Amino acid sequence: MENIEMDLEEIYEAVRDRAEAEGAFSREEWNDIVDEILEDRRTDSIIHDDDDWAQIREALQARYEEMEEDVVEL
Repeated sequence: MENIEMDLEEIYEAVRDRAEAEGAFSREEWNDIVDEILEDRRTDSIIHDDDDWAQIREALQARYEEMEEDVVEL
């Protein structure tokens, strides 16, 4: 889990970038993109099956409001 905590910011930025590129700004769309990015990273073995998926997913989904603020500032 230590590795993923260090990469959480990088994953958040990837999710935010995709949300901006796709114009996906609702909470539901944000959560879908979080799931897609995490699945991609698991498939690519960047995130391992033994990492705490629920905690990682919740941490990223909780940053929805932060993304909204970032988008407003752009």
